[in-house]
Amino acid sequence: MNEASLPNVIIGGAPKCGTSSLYFWLSAHPKVYGSPKKETFFFADKVNRFNASANAHEHELAAYESFFKGGIDQFIRFEATAHYLYESTARTAFSSWPNPPKLIFLFREPSKQMYSHYKMERFRTKRIDMPLADYIKRPQITDHVDYAKHVTAWIDVMPEGHVRFWAFEDFMSRKPEVMAEISEYVGIDAAYYTDFDFEHRNESVAIKSGFLHQLGLKIQPLIPHAIQKAVLPLYMKLNSGGRVADQPEDQSVLAQFKQDWAHVGEALKELDPSFPVEYWK
Repeated sequence: MNEASLPNVIIGGAPKCGTSSLYFWLSAHPKVYGSPKKETFFFADKVNRFNASANAHEHELAAYESFFKGGIDQFIRFEATAHYLYESTARTAFSSWPNPPKLIFLFREPSKQMYSHYKMERFRTKRIDMPLADYIKRPQITDHVDYAKHVTAWIDVMPEGHVRFWAFEDFMSRKPEVMAEISEYVGIDAAYYTDFDFEHRNESVAIKSGFLHQLGLKIQPLIPHAIQKAVLPLYMKLNSGGRVADQPEDQSVLAQFKQDWAHVGEALKELDPSFPVEYWK
């Protein structure tokens, strides 16, 4: 194990809670190196289409270190696999390192997170074709919004002070201030973000060509972030059908889901009294 080639910060989730934006904003800092492959999924519990070429079950740690070979001289090295929040393999691995990384989690009001993920899967990746009322009956959907349960599992195994979480809504409302908090947490100069261009990433939009989208995802790690930023508007113009609007027939389902999972915000506030749960009410 070569600590100089391992990450010392991990953005671990949750999906559709701003992790893509945070990945690009943090990567822009001159003292930070983000893995060119944003989500390595190396320590996922199962081998999947995202980590078939490099995963903890079939490959040595050197395969993971290769994601960070360009950042050996940087103060911070990180990746952003949003599903690590739920993965016991990741908890076991990171907590066992001689110098465990610091974990960052972003959490969004549960009904909003669930709905964003639903629209992504139905209109962007097109992996599902079902009404929202049926989608929320899937066991993994309700498990994934039970943030407090999962982040507690991380707190229990990581060193004290190595797990922090923020509200997505607060993050997007106070970008410079929250980036300053995150910068202080990981140990970099927060002044960099005072006049920073905060560009949003990974919004739920309808995709015209699934083939073109998958091709883009494959070559994205090979393209420097500055070029990605310049080319993305053109790509979105060519292959995006625009942001997916909320559907009127979904509103009653969302309202009930929000009510059923209101306790999650209170549970997070018990873990961190500064958590701004008022955004979720």
